[in-house]
Amino acid sequence: MFKCKWNAGISVLTFMITISFLSLLMTPPVFPQENGGVFSVSPGAFTASDVPPLGSAYIIPQQLVVWNRDNIERVITIHSEIPPENSMTSGYVQIPNENWVTPFPSSVLVKENSYAIIELSFNIPRWDNLTNQKWEVWIPVERQPLPGEIGVLRPTVRIDIETTQTLPPAQKGVSLALLAMGIVIAVVVICIVVWIWSRGMGKREKPKKRVFSQR
Repeated sequence: MFKCKWNAGISVLTFMITISFLSLLMTPPVFPQENGGVFSVSPGAFTASDVPPLGSAYIIPQQLVVWNRDNIERVITIHSEIPPENSMTSGYVQIPNENWVTPFPSSVLVKENSYAIIELSFNIPRWDNLTNQKWEVWIPVERQPLPGEIGVLRPTVRIDIETTQTLPPAQKGVSLALLAMGIVIAVVVICIVVWIWSRGMGKREKPKKRVFSQR
């Protein structure tokens, strides 16, 4: 009786070990994506507050730092994407257009045991309905695999965007073309005035010497 129970226990244990082993084989590899891993990006998430819908592109102060702690140089690609539904931070919704946020450069070669700086450009249309909004956009940073490598390291930065309450004042800047044209016209006018003045001075007669007669 005891021997039968012992054999049954051995069979159950063997079955559980087999299932656990198969589960490990079927589980996809987990790659390091946080600071301290062989490949990482920081910050992993941040909030961009008081973002104005300017209708023109501008660079925000916050930069992304991409670390390559491998012993060989690696190619990384960066782009923006709309987060999946029900994956955003509470209180935020999907950004209407991922092209409003552009990381650059979009592809860069990072030297071994070094890092690269990624800038972020915002270009939100100047529309009244885009004020006082809370959006989320994701910035995936992918390390391109080498021949023979399996899987792609892809840490993703979450950016929560909060736009201004009102539209900013309209920009009234002078275009570079008009500014250059004004400078050229001013130089031409000055040259003409100097030329006319120099010719006038040349035509003036020199004062004649007075000759006094002796008596």
